[in-house]
Amino acid sequence: MMRAFFVWLGVVMTFPALGAVLSEPGVYSLPMNCSELLPDPSPFTQYFEAVGRGLVSSNRPLATKIFKVIAIRERISDAADRQRDQHPIDVLIRKTLCFYRDTKEPLKAVTYDDPDFVSYLKGAMPEIEKKVSEVVYQWEFDQAQRKQFEKIVEKNSQLIQKLKMEAQQNADSEVNKIAQKAKKQVGDP
Repeated sequence: MMRAFFVWLGVVMTFPALGAVLSEPGVYSLPMNCSELLPDPSPFTQYFEAVGRGLVSSNRPLATKIFKVIAIRERISDAADRQRDQHPIDVLIRKTLCFYRDTKEPLKAVTYDDPDFVSYLKGAMPEIEKKVSEVVYQWEFDQAQRKQFEKIVEKNSQLIQKLKMEAQQNADSEVNKIAQKAKKQVGDP
């Protein structure tokens, strides 16, 4: 099959499945820079999603797995009380894509439907799914533990306030005693 490439503003796309992928905006070529210092993971997640959209008709099982990972990512992102700096699934997606970029194709433009990349991703999906499950488990565990600690703190809030007041009184008394002792030693009446 002959593939034509379209390059516009640094984005490389192929025409055969272009209609399925272009229905939504995103990144259609694997980012060239995999620096972890870049704070924005969206080029990686958008590319990952574009791969899923591009595989809908040709490799539905792999596309389904990709969309499942994305749905789990969005579910965790939607939780209002998420406290992490970086989304753990974004980190996982970035590391997976950057492993391919660094080890297989450091210089070549890798489109969303590149057969070598699709083969790599198909082989990597069991490990990605396993790690996503671990991330979700840890996130849920942290949530449950935080809620448990909040209940304990709420339950003990009156006792905490009482102990803080006693500590403040003891501190004031201690400081006053020390100040009186210092004044007597100096000879201040």
